[in-house]
Amino acid sequence: MRVLRVYHAGRDRAHRARERALSALGVDVTLVVPSSWPDGGAEAELSDEPFPIVELEVRRAGDVNRHTYASAAGLSDLIARLQPDLLDIHEEPVSLAARQWLRAAPPDLPVAMYTAQNVDKRFPPPFAQYETAAYRRAGGLYPCSHQAASVARGKGFGGRIAVLPLGVDEVYTAGEQTSEDPEIRLGLIGRLVPEKGVRDAIRVLADLVTWRPSRLIIVGDGPEVGAARALAEELGVAEAVEFHPWQPLDSLARLYRGLHVVLVPSRTTETWVEQFGRIIIEAQASGAVVAGYASGAIPGVGGEAAVLVSEGDVVELTHAIRRILQDQEAYASRRDTGLAQASRATWPEVARRQLQLYEEVLSRPRRMPLPRRDTDRRRAAVRQFGPTAPLAGGDRPFALPVLRKDAAWTRAAGHVIDTAMRVTGR
Repeated sequence: MRVLRVYHAGRDRAHRARERALSALGVDVTLVVPSSWPDGGAEAELSDEPFPIVELEVRRAGDVNRHTYASAAGLSDLIARLQPDLLDIHEEPVSLAARQWLRAAPPDLPVAMYTAQNVDKRFPPPFAQYETAAYRRAGGLYPCSHQAASVARGKGFGGRIAVLPLGVDEVYTAGEQTSEDPEIRLGLIGRLVPEKGVRDAIRVLADLVTWRPSRLIIVGDGPEVGAARALAEELGVAEAVEFHPWQPLDSLARLYRGLHVVLVPSRTTETWVEQFGRIIIEAQASGAVVAGYASGAIPGVGGEAAVLVSEGDVVELTHAIRRILQDQEAYASRRDTGLAQASRATWPEVARRQLQLYEEVLSRPRRMPLPRRDTDRRRAAVRQFGPTAPLAGGDRPFALPVLRKDAAWTRAAGHVIDTAMRVTGR
């Protein structure tokens, strides 16, 4: 099977694990990546892989949904030269890059697509039309969460859906941490921005150190570093907090193996909600227990192994962490459950299921008949995949923040847009 995959983040070697796993299964995969992409893990010169990589120039590099390929004709030429059996567009259906590739693809070329969008957003024209056209054209979709699957089905995608987690690299292996260790080591890994709950992590530490020796290791970078340092000083725990920059994969894996609890205190905003939380499965694969807020996709990814409380309730989060650390059997049970969950999210397992989706798409099955009415279709999607993730402004917000200010006006505007979409059929 020849597969042409397109992925804006493919310059990062860690983000090419999916292709390596597919190649190991015998898939003849070619990966298309931007010739440059401003990301911390992006390689200036790509390292060798067991599959070919094509680098193409893009405009607006770094803008996930609005970057475009400099030569639209070059996309058609590449498809004609490689003659793939399937085109896999690892971009959001609403994105400009996805629009370009779908226009370049011959009408009889089977297409699979990715989505992480777990909020049922109303996009402005022409993006709403691009998204609808993508859902009609693609034969298969591999969202990274059930919430994202519910969004896609509710918006009218009738093709095959396989909910596939972001895989965990084999470098992440279990440490020997137990709840009886003399010092409890907490971890917070990722973008250090307000919505990731960095200051809540400091507050959790400040409570735990009054109970038993504890330390917080923060890995990443972002605008919250200064505020986090200041809060740690104010609460008297500055000496118990370590700040580290982004780490290479091997170093990060070693760090994970020494952590007892990995914190994911993410908070929903008017524009963002947690779409997956890669650190959850990395932590679980390393033997750490995940604790945080039941926000966005976190409950679905963390599963029964995670210790979750209501969003923003830092007091209850601290109490929950104390309870699990006080009960050696309960801690060990959560740890073992997390290890089992992570074993089902290895890249070889994800690739096996992705290949199964490819085969289903190539068989050109009939599309699922969906209710015509928007409300009925969304109810059916919730029955199949569960609810979508709400933002702070509501369940079906406008993608443009300026349109979220007046609830009555936005409801009326939303009704007009939904009606127009049904009339145009685009």
